[in-house]
Amino acid sequence: MEDTRIKLNEQDVAYKKGLKWHMLSYQDIKQAYLRIEEARGKLCCGVALFETYYLMLKTVEEELIKIEVSSKENAKRMLDFLKEKNTEIEIGLKK
Repeated sequence: MEDTRIKLNEQDVAYKKGLKWHMLSYQDIKQAYLRIEEARGKLCCGVALFETYYLMLKTVEEELIKIEVSSKENAKRMLDFLKEKNTEIEIGLKK
């Protein structure tokens, strides 16, 4: 399963940060959730609202990794896939 900046392989997650690809084992992921950020843009005919979707991964070392995905549906499928690969991953934002 893959998107523009992320590939979910059999053993690990490959994600692009800048120009470089990084690898992260499923066992190193503690928590994963979807983040939606909104931006407003002025257009000639009014104001438009744009949404950007991110897959957020928190590692066991407490590092937070933010990866842009193309759609909300892709992010949800990826969250399900992560849960299949490691049942210990907490899905959803918990404060």
